[in-house]
Amino acid sequence: MTSTRAPFFPPTLTTMSSELDTTANRPFHRPGDEPFQHPVGSMHAHGLAQYSPEAAEAFSFPSKKHDVLPPLFQTPQPPLDLICPQRWPGIDAESTKMLLKVLEDNHSRWHIFFNYKGFHNHAAHHLLAIWAMGASAKVIFSAYETHCVYQRPAFDSPSHITRHNFNEHLGDERFYSAYANFFASELGKKGFARTFGEYIFAPCANYLAEPRPEGDGHPEMLARFIGGLLHPLIHTGYGAEFGLLGVSAEGLAMTAVHSAKVHALLPPSYFGSPMRTGTMHALSILALVAKDERFERIKMTDESDMLIVTVSSHDEALRAYAEMWDFDVANKEDVAKAVEELAWFNSIIYGVGGATTKKDTFNADFFLMHLVTSTLFLPSLVTSLYQNPRAQALLLRSYFAVSLARYLARGRPTIDIAKFYSDTSGFLPSSGLDVIPGPQPSPFEHTLPDKESPEARTPNPWLSIIQTTLVHPNEHLCKMQRALAHFASLYGLRGQGWFATREQGGVAMDNSKLEVAERSLGLGKLDGTLFLRVAMLTAHTLGWMREGEKEVGWDYDGFYEK
Repeated sequence: MTSTRAPFFPPTLTTMSSELDTTANRPFHRPGDEPFQHPVGSMHAHGLAQYSPEAAEAFSFPSKKHDVLPPLFQTPQPPLDLICPQRWPGIDAESTKMLLKVLEDNHSRWHIFFNYKGFHNHAAHHLLAIWAMGASAKVIFSAYETHCVYQRPAFDSPSHITRHNFNEHLGDERFYSAYANFFASELGKKGFARTFGEYIFAPCANYLAEPRPEGDGHPEMLARFIGGLLHPLIHTGYGAEFGLLGVSAEGLAMTAVHSAKVHALLPPSYFGSPMRTGTMHALSILALVAKDERFERIKMTDESDMLIVTVSSHDEALRAYAEMWDFDVANKEDVAKAVEELAWFNSIIYGVGGATTKKDTFNADFFLMHLVTSTLFLPSLVTSLYQNPRAQALLLRSYFAVSLARYLARGRPTIDIAKFYSDTSGFLPSSGLDVIPGPQPSPFEHTLPDKESPEARTPNPWLSIIQTTLVHPNEHLCKMQRALAHFASLYGLRGQGWFATREQGGVAMDNSKLEVAERSLGLGKLDGTLFLRVAMLTAHTLGWMREGEKEVGWDYDGFYEK
């Protein structure tokens, strides 16, 4: 049975069904397909194309009308707290109007996966990141056009999702639009914090007293939320940060249609008994994991997802390390401290790990990059849960565990902070070098500190980084540089030696072993310039396009033993 409503098909999609290659990374390609060719109006993700040529005829489309949904795309809210990302100058009424228009179009027009392998629609990520950094309306629209040429059209789900059948279709991407509409309705009634806590962290949202014999059994929503290369967390985090119910609904629906493959990191006991925390700083744990002989010689296998292989092989060790982490959610200061540790943790793994290789070039690892970009959303997510401390603790613990797992799954890159700082000293304004490529300005007489100084030409490299990032077409680069700039704004004042002089709790292990591990990583060398150094490496790797360099992509090779 097919839908009785005549769906709108962009002209270039009408002949797709006989030629669609469902095995391709980008099965859809529509150069010249302009946005805004359909009436938006109802804001439901629906009916613009079949699910696939083979499966479409087997669908029984829902006949009853959707409930009226709340406004999904309104002017973004201010940051929830000082630890949340702040907005850059440049935002205006025109850019905001364009942002909401393209977000609305993206919501109604495209599926959350742009192919049949589960690759994620990143349009909202890209658009919100550059809007927050001050992009103009024209740049925002141009960025959206780069996504439209390969997105997969939205389609109606086989049936509606309700509270009664919520668990029956988890992990089934055919029900994405139904879950999106369900969550939009729940968010309108309950708000983000209550909906987020109820459907992701509640015990019944993860483990049932009597699991269903068919399907996935337990709902395991938190495992789904931190799966998928952290995209459900990132997408939902955008909704939380900007107060956009439509984006939050998309992120929670994405969570629902993901698998729960990392469930071994989150045993049922986490959702029942009181959560105990450990006695160690996150970076101390990183030092131990980096030297743990159990994780030596990690090799790429034929498995398509090394994270699942790693979690399956080392779940007990990963949980044990995650449980060593000393963090608290008793007050805002404790939450801010935990978020800061994770910002350093993942920036070191991606940045220092990517630079400490046998190659002469920086390994801008695609997978580890997501650790940094996802960390940016922890402040908004954890702040939104301030009335639910157990959910806050579950979020932080689970995120730390999956970050550890991803570090191992990419081959446990070597971390040598001392070498990294030596190799990247030329990126700092104090180096006396021109740190930004391309044509240089010509300072006038009496420009500070003097007209011949490189610091007169580039007094603040972050401004140059943001300028070039805004017009770079890579949808991940803007998220990366925005995250690193935010971390630098909060933690840039940390001087060398801050890690050694921090307040420490009791460490229940051999202190000499820990000190050796920390010293081998060079944690004493850390200071607040880390984030600028990593941002510069990333910019040099992906290309300063505004300054005349060609676009280059991320690295996918990993750090495996050959």
